[in-house]
Amino acid sequence: MIDWSEQDMRVSRTELKKAHERLQKLSIPLSELSKKQLKKLPASEFFLAELMALADITSAAARNRQIKRVGKLIAEEDRHALVDALFQTRFSNEQAAKVEGWYTRLNIHDESTLKQFCKQFKAAERNSVYQLLLWIEYAKHMEDGELLLESETDLLSYIKEVAILSQLS
Repeated sequence: MIDWSEQDMRVSRTELKKAHERLQKLSIPLSELSKKQLKKLPASEFFLAELMALADITSAAARNRQIKRVGKLIAEEDRHALVDALFQTRFSNEQAAKVEGWYTRLNIHDESTLKQFCKQFKAAERNSVYQLLLWIEYAKHMEDGELLLESETDLLSYIKEVAILSQLS
């Protein structure tokens, strides 16, 4: 049982920074999509133009700047929809089902499953997963349906993000 009076439910600056860095890293596989795949992305024309510009940049310094820019822009778009669209392009239905199966397997009270998840997906970090699971438990405790939905969506997107990023490394 979690003692909520002892929990600090503020999102740490470190977790915010890690989330931002994951979005920046996702800009690379996004920029590698074909023009046909790009047109299917649930994103604004401005975002797509910036993403296409990234694919054309050859200078390392300019490319890094554009990656950071696209990472910031992902946060302004529907991040969950973009991650899901990228996930669908990179994984077969069978692979996607296996990855999404972690959503039901992960539990805040099961340390061995957390470790197994982080071992399978090298881009995953135990503390980040734990924080996402803690928010789900907190939403259940507070009986806040809106927060629960948002927290569950965040966890599912995180699982997809680390699956994509683990493929790259």
